[in-house]
Amino acid sequence: MHRSITRTYLKHYANVHRGAAELMPLTGAQRRFHHTRSADPHERVRILPVFLEFPPGLLEPGRLERAARSVLRRHPALRGAAETVDGVPLLRIGPLPEGPLVRETAGPDADAAAWAVLEDGTAGHGPFRVVLARDGRRDLLALGFDHLVCDGESTGLVLDELMSAYRSGEEVPESADAGELVRYREAVERQLAREHEASGPEALAHWTSRVRDAGPGRWGREPGERGGQATAWQRVALSGPAANRPFPALLAACHTALTRTPGTAPVAYAWGSPEGAGVVGCFINTVLANPQGEGVRESWWEDLEFVDTPFDEVVRAARASRAPWTGHLDLVLTLVDLTRRPAPVLDGEAGRFRYPPGSRMEDAVIVTAVHEGTGLSLRIDHDPLIVPVAEATAITDALGASLTEVGRVAG
Repeated sequence: MHRSITRTYLKHYANVHRGAAELMPLTGAQRRFHHTRSADPHERVRILPVFLEFPPGLLEPGRLERAARSVLRRHPALRGAAETVDGVPLLRIGPLPEGPLVRETAGPDADAAAWAVLEDGTAGHGPFRVVLARDGRRDLLALGFDHLVCDGESTGLVLDELMSAYRSGEEVPESADAGELVRYREAVERQLAREHEASGPEALAHWTSRVRDAGPGRWGREPGERGGQATAWQRVALSGPAANRPFPALLAACHTALTRTPGTAPVAYAWGSPEGAGVVGCFINTVLANPQGEGVRESWWEDLEFVDTPFDEVVRAARASRAPWTGHLDLVLTLVDLTRRPAPVLDGEAGRFRYPPGSRMEDAVIVTAVHEGTGLSLRIDHDPLIVPVAEATAITDALGASLTEVGRVAG
């Protein structure tokens, strides 16, 4: 009988939880992030950033501080720290920090100044980091999230609440703490229930068939090894169905680009669960795209039935079937949909999202696509220390060609 990884974890978690309100179980994605961090000699945090630009002198640090503290009280995961108790990883929810949350900095380049503060491991940062960087031309609000406690969907929720609290000046009362802890725990428990239910024989058979001829992976580094970063940008116009729903076309373009290099692993993307709706946390799953005999856009619809199968279960099934692929990823796709979440307006001034490079590379190739209605802005980051320039350029060119063809045909 198959015992799911999730069920085994929950059994061990129950032995150390013992009713402590501040100790929370970890979702499958959180356990993967925790394992990666534990294998890093420097135990570096994987930062999920949000950069928002306003006119110079607009943001008031005091109002921003009060708003940030309100967000922290509303969402306990942002006060969480992963630790291991008797060999079991979990999340310990801490109190609100006593010191200031907002870090102010200034310099000739606000992007670089903000990144320097966000990634400073000695600055005593918690899992939610707020930086106000000024360079004379603009105010740059930079939010940094420990990815272990917050996924991409949750960053949007935090930004909405931060801006709302900034405008209103209202603060969440201390009496809300207990209720918010319960709400977060219930969301995590629902997520874990979905992960367990999605680990049955039918789902594992589906993913085993998907990876049976997947390449082992071309690029990788030892845990904790420092990488480099190079960035390329492209702008692609879309029309027809792809303009409203670009993700399948993006996925197909990434698959086409990657398969031109023999031996590469499947394309991966993050898929959010509805269990965390309205609750800040890490409720994503890493999903593969590796069609067998049909195109990505056709196979993707079939894969949607099994997107809750934990990535670790897929890796275990692949190894059990002796597939060449053993869990390595060469390319990760992220879609940022600004049509659903436009930049906020403060004091009559509209902000502008920015996507400056600077974060440490976690994967060999990362494709970030920003959807702005009829167009996509593509940012392709790669680690030049492990991905040859010629192969990175080929991926970038193939992406642009595939998506341009989609727009031309659809139009």
